[in-house]
Amino acid sequence: MPHLGKLGCGKYFGASWLLHRKLNYPDLVKFVHSCEYDLEKAKKCAKDFYWSRDAVPELFSGWDATLPHFQSVFDTVTYAIMPRRTPDNFRVIFNSLKTSDTTNYVIVDITKVTLMVVESIFLTEPTVSGIVIIQDLEKATFSHFVKYVWSLPRKIQVYFEDGVPLKREKVHLINCPGIVDKGLKFMGRMIRKEDRDRMQSYSGDDYSELYKFVPKDCLPSDVGGNLPPLEELHELTVQRLIDFKEVFQKHSPGVKTE
Repeated sequence: MPHLGKLGCGKYFGASWLLHRKLNYPDLVKFVHSCEYDLEKAKKCAKDFYWSRDAVPELFSGWDATLPHFQSVFDTVTYAIMPRRTPDNFRVIFNSLKTSDTTNYVIVDITKVTLMVVESIFLTEPTVSGIVIIQDLEKATFSHFVKYVWSLPRKIQVYFEDGVPLKREKVHLINCPGIVDKGLKFMGRMIRKEDRDRMQSYSGDDYSELYKFVPKDCLPSDVGGNLPPLEELHELTVQRLIDFKEVFQKHSPGVKTE
């Protein structure tokens, strides 16, 4: 690992900006490492990361997983962080819909939980290679895509595109119904080509192709993996987010760290 002092990070990022954001050496490690030590990309990532917090503070505050509206999200969507990393040191996040009913599919709250999951990894695993996302779309309907497009604040796209301080290797879409292609085309204006290229879709319940990218040791038993069932891992992830309440509060917009 290159020494950040030798890379001249403090001078490169700008002393005044670092002071304003109260960024220290460990913080810089996370951004520079996630961008594979490309200082130009790391600088953009860091600035987009904090710009997003300033632009849509409502999405980065109130991260208390015990609140009723978050419990409603957990009853609607399964979130599970796999306890084992891939051989390439990537953390796997597995999401799935519990129901095709969109009544409680509230995009703002779902986006908050997604941010909480991602940042719980970012804050505790600074040198993880990145994340691999698996999205089970078996219960997805066109209404889910419509809600996503029309309800998601546009400014948060900056965070998801270049402000996530974790390298995104692949997004695997499994159990894809025919409506998914139509839905992705509908969302086309919101997804960059490079992000679309990261997506790999699978239909049916044959996961042999998925295993080529994510080994069974990093997957729940629901898809033929060697880890516990998805619901059990979901409960562990929810508890993880509950335990992170104070950590999240320290990183909320407007909160100054000491």
